[in-house]
Amino acid sequence: MNFSRSLLLLAIAAPLHAQADAKVKAAAQTIVAANLMRDVSYLASDALKGRGTPSPGLDSAAAYFVRRLTQLRIKPIGDDNSYFQHYTVVRATLDTMRTTMRSGTQTFVYGTDFLVNSFLSAGMHTGKVVYVGTGIRALTRGLDPYAGINVRDKWILVHASQIRPRNVTTDSLGVVGRDYTTALDEARSRGALGLLFIPTPQQVANWSATRKRVPTGQELSPVVGRAYAAYPLPQLTLSFAALDRLLGDKGAEVLASDSLHRYPASFEIGALAAEVAATTTSIRASNVVALVDGSDPVLRSEWVTISTHLDGAVGRGATVSGDSIYNAADDNASGSAGNLSIAHALMTGPRPKRSMLLIWDSGEETGLWGSRFLAYGPLAKNVVAHFTVDMIARTRKPGTNIKEQEELSGPGEVFVSGPLILSTALESAIGKASRDYGYVHLDRRYEDPKHEFFYPRTDAAPYIEQGIPYAEFFTGLHEDYHRQTDEVSKLDPVKFEAVARMVYVTAWTVANGKERPRIDKPVPPVLWFMTPR
Repeated sequence: MNFSRSLLLLAIAAPLHAQADAKVKAAAQTIVAANLMRDVSYLASDALKGRGTPSPGLDSAAAYFVRRLTQLRIKPIGDDNSYFQHYTVVRATLDTMRTTMRSGTQTFVYGTDFLVNSFLSAGMHTGKVVYVGTGIRALTRGLDPYAGINVRDKWILVHASQIRPRNVTTDSLGVVGRDYTTALDEARSRGALGLLFIPTPQQVANWSATRKRVPTGQELSPVVGRAYAAYPLPQLTLSFAALDRLLGDKGAEVLASDSLHRYPASFEIGALAAEVAATTTSIRASNVVALVDGSDPVLRSEWVTISTHLDGAVGRGATVSGDSIYNAADDNASGSAGNLSIAHALMTGPRPKRSMLLIWDSGEETGLWGSRFLAYGPLAKNVVAHFTVDMIARTRKPGTNIKEQEELSGPGEVFVSGPLILSTALESAIGKASRDYGYVHLDRRYEDPKHEFFYPRTDAAPYIEQGIPYAEFFTGLHEDYHRQTDEVSKLDPVKFEAVARMVYVTAWTVANGKERPRIDKPVPPVLWFMTPR
């Protein structure tokens, strides 16, 4: 290529790039506070009663989005060419009258000799019992109660989960998953039947009150994902009297060990059969999903997702003023309305090279049901980067010292978590979008692999588990989080508009980039189970 031709091509390319940026910016300007507040006011209205999963209010919210997506002519990509992606949750309620436990000729009575802490499904669980002390495995501290002993298809008998050996604290153990594992982790990974807990004196004191509770278990069917998934193995607590009968000569030593914080070596005792009886019902819920096709014939097969949860946290009780509805305006009617405004901008402005999958999932507040189902399902096979939008419309006023606003962002700023830790390409694209458009300052204080806001406390958790790099936009926790006082009147329209615009231009920049985002940085220890794509 000769020098003059190179200059000509550069001269042509520069205006084209500037023109594309101008069109993206023009599309971002269609995201306006008035529309955002209109949508969030409907979603967080008393008529929808908090949008629990499932509920008529959530159905109404979903129908609202379907109407708008239809008007925008965005392609449905759910079941049967609809906008709905359905999933099933099975709920089991313990039948305390039929739940029994036996060991040899001994029969143990529910409510008197044992209680069920948690379970997912009915069934008979029969196997030998292995005592493993606290059940903590920390090789650097010389703790390995599983050395030389097989717990597969057996019950693990363990002291209550908060118990620690002498001179061992949670902090001194290090990072869970990297430096140590708990009895729950070990029981699941080693194929145990379930866990039998030795109670603390406090649990014994509360026994009568606890026995009145009827445990329930509910989970996706089939079960997928880790973050906020219900623990799969049954967990039972035994009374001291039952333990005496079960342990025989070993009973006195085992029961005395909690006061000494010195625990006997692991040992195996006879078989135990526990029948967990329950009645079951099925719940059918759905996500709302739509696809904006990319402009590049090759890259359009790679998808960038923008996801938000449509449901709210539905609690019980009432405020002193009599308000009993958890309107969930910021968490997460704000993100849901923001995602709808982004959908409009995508259809108004130029199409990025990659396709954009727009998601309004459900069941987030009850266990990331919708996001786990999608992230582990067929739609996620095309996903190369994920954006989560959750709580984007609150502001901590300058100089305020309001209790519980310590983790709330200030004017003109939004927290971002994920890219800096995981992906060079994603971080580069986010930096470019911030420089080119700069609608709001990106606060990166939660770019810390040890912080719960990185994992698991994010709607993006199932996508991270699948090796998909992510970016979460959120404005932080506040005093109205998961309370009846999370009302529309508390939202900041100026920030709401700025954050929604920033999410749009950032996601567009990622979707239009030459380089596919990948997890190419060292996987943090907390994600020890993840394999990057």
